[in-house]
Amino acid sequence: MSDFSDYDDLTWFATIVGVHGIKGAVRVKYFTDNPEYYLSVKLFFLESAGQLQSLKVLRIIPAKKGWIVHFEEVASRNAAEKIKGCRLLLPDEQLKPLESNEFFVHQLIGCRVEDQNGLFLGEVTDFLETGANNVYEVRNGKSEFLIPDVPHVVLELDFEKQRMVIDPLPGLIENLVPESDVAL
Repeated sequence: MSDFSDYDDLTWFATIVGVHGIKGAVRVKYFTDNPEYYLSVKLFFLESAGQLQSLKVLRIIPAKKGWIVHFEEVASRNAAEKIKGCRLLLPDEQLKPLESNEFFVHQLIGCRVEDQNGLFLGEVTDFLETGANNVYEVRNGKSEFLIPDVPHVVLELDFEKQRMVIDPLPGLIENLVPESDVAL
């Protein structure tokens, strides 16, 4: 499970997915629809083994499917290899202000999922980017299923109440263990 909200004032913004070249540059996959807004970021927090370390950004270069990033503290390929797979976080105040119809996907983690009749189906525990649309993983004790983020399935999303109302596709939740049967 991905946890985008481990810190009160930091948001998981990107992941280091590989190395680039021999001088310590890394390939980064970001979680934003507005990557150009962040090209002037000067500092990321790197999470490695549960510890945070600040990394000064020397340069961010747009690349296919992400960025190539050069950090002052990472000067060799070996150093870059050591941080492969690590998360990059940004202070919340550096995130692009959202429009009224936008949200951070991590805000949905823990969101209560119900059908249109109010039946509790579970909570959002993760999300997947598929290219066409996001897919949310929902768990209810013993059961889990995936919800495609498309208008005819996700009918309502209330961030204030942490509630998502869905109209499940046929076959999506037939094997769902009802809430009363879930061992707590």
